Amino acid sequence: MYPFLLPDIFGYTIPLYDVMIMVGILFMFLYIIPRFEKRDGYSHQETNRLLLLIAISLIVALFSSYVFDGVFHSLAEGELAFGSITFLGGLFGGIATFLLLYKYFYPYEKKDLRSILNTIITGVVLAHAFGRIGCFFAGCCFGVPTESFLGVIFPHGHAHDLYPDAAVYPTQLFESAFLFILFGALHYVQSFKNREVEVYLIGYGIWRIIVEFIRGDERGVLLPLYETQYNIFPTPSQFMSLLMLLFGVYLIYHHKQKQSLQIKDVR
Repeated sequence: MYPFLLPDIFGYTIPLYDVMIMVGILFMFLYIIPRFEKRDGYSHQETNRLLLLIAISLIVALFSSYVFDGVFHSLAEGELAFGSITFLGGLFGGIATFLLLYKYFYPYEKKDLRSILNTIITGVVLAHAFGRIGCFFAGCCFGVPTESFLGVIFPHGHAHDLYPDAAVYPTQLFESAFLFILFGALHYVQSFKNREVEVYLIGYGIWRIIVEFIRGDERGVLLPLYETQYNIFPTPSQFMSLLMLLFGVYLIYHHKQKQSLQIKDVR
């Protein structure tokens, strides 16, 4: 729960949040590079081009996460309020950017885009798991106060500012554990093979809807159906997670319909 890797030295500090984000991205690339070449059958040159498109998409994802979060917090506060980021905003912006870049700037023969996205999203889950540990160090994305043994008191960060003497749920670690488990399931469970995107959309969508109920930080405003002690329901993240869930269900239905048509054509 210490926000910096090193103390202030010559006016410089290294935020552990940034360190964990970089560690997550590193492990993401270490995972997707051999998978592209060994499992998906891409050449070294094709993989390098995909990595370049992914790197550009990550930069755009950072910007879109900043914009998404700022828009919802500006709506909640009635004035412009930018300064933090949200994962889901970055996910949507990053994926949209990659699809556009792949369509217009991938010079090699177009292969199965579905398999590419399956590989990327599995790597994203791994990166996200490390990133949530960074949130724990930074004291952001925390949970509501609790008297259970699971509660922790943050000595630094926004959690400390809001609840200086109260233990809160470490929702960052809850989500990190869930994401590591999800990564293992996507990678090892045979029935999830070639369905990683759908499993992710449904699995993470359900998880995020649930965990939002015990988030204690400011969640922004979308459609204030009712207000709890700590949040207004649904939060923007719950709304976007519901869209993810529904889209994942649609993709499964669409894929089964496509398989049925292929079987009929063979007959």
